[in-house]
Amino acid sequence: MRIEKEINELEKEVWSFTLIGSTLYLNEYRLLIRESTRHRKYRSIKVYDRLMKRNSTIEEHEVPFTNQLKQDALEAYFKTIECALWSERNK
Repeated sequence: MRIEKEINELEKEVWSFTLIGSTLYLNEYRLLIRESTRHRKYRSIKVYDRLMKRNSTIEEHEVPFTNQLKQDALEAYFKTIECALWSERNK
C-alpha cells in the first residue's frame, strides 16, 4: 500500500507499507522534489528503504512517521476491504 502527500507544487512525500498479519509496517519513505511546475519528473532527496539499505540516505528514526500518518495508512487500508455475503464470493 502506498500513501502520497503533496507538500506544495514542487515537493511531495511518499510512504510505502506492507501488511504482515494484522499490522502495517513501513517499507519505504521518499521526499521528492522537482525543479519547477513545468518538469514532470521528481527526484528523491531523502530516502529510507528497509530492504535496500544502500539506497537509504536517512535512518528509520528520521522518517516523519506521525500519528496522523498512521491514521491515514489505516484508513487507506480499510478502503481496500470489502464486505460481502458468501454467495457473492465467486462473482
